[in-house]
Amino acid sequence: MVVHSCAIHDEDGSVLATNVRLYLEEPTRDDVGEWHGTLSATSLAPLSAGRCYRVVLDDGRSGEFFVRRNTSAGGEDRAVACHGNGPLTVK
Repeated sequence: MVVHSCAIHDEDGSVLATNVRLYLEEPTRDDVGEWHGTLSATSLAPLSAGRCYRVVLDDGRSGEFFVRRNTSAGGEDRAVACHGNGPLTVK
């Protein structure tokens, strides 16, 4: 697991949240480009289960993902489980 700082964008490209921590897992299976992880975001970040968003990582990669679940991690923080809809790529 690798931790990245990232920005989250809505489907229309608008920025929903910045400086979000993403705990990223990138399993290597036949170069599929699969990834999933957990976002640590404040309760103010409007991320809804079942919706798609775009993540832009601090290393320049980005990709589409959907939210599996958005649960309270105590206080203002939320643990948001996400799954990539394709590989993380550099633009």
